[in-house]
Amino acid sequence: MFSPKAPPTNVSNEEPLSSPPPPEVDSDDTSHPSDSQQNKTKEQLEEEERERMQVLVSNFSEDQLNRYEMYRRSAFPKAAIKRLMQSITGSSVSQNVVIAVSGIAKVFVGEVVEEALDVAEKSNDTGPLQPKHLREAVRKLRMRNSIPTSRPKPNMFFR
Repeated sequence: MFSPKAPPTNVSNEEPLSSPPPPEVDSDDTSHPSDSQQNKTKEQLEEEERERMQVLVSNFSEDQLNRYEMYRRSAFPKAAIKRLMQSITGSSVSQNVVIAVSGIAKVFVGEVVEEALDVAEKSNDTGPLQPKHLREAVRKLRMRNSIPTSRPKPNMFFR
């Protein structure tokens, strides 16, 4: 007959095992490589970044230096970006948002141009970029999902 107060047969009445001891903590005073990064001030990190950029720019070829200078000087007109964003959103947009979107647009154009230069090089075209290079660059970026599409792609395998 079934006894409601009997303990289950799969539970042991023995003392439960204690949890394993915590891992030993390294208490020596040696510094780790990551510690030096954490102890540096913001100014020191910025100075190191400036030094690295100087080394990089000093090793540019003349063509690379000209391209870099043009990239640094280029910017989208803030008024045009603000007008476009206000027409899309239907509300006013702060100056900080305009600056952020302008920077994102600059990076996007840089990626498209970089890909277009690769396309032109692969097809052995010399001279300035042509519309066919830009179209092919955008197509390749879309295939890699680097550019969002307005319509979702149909998936052949899942419905």
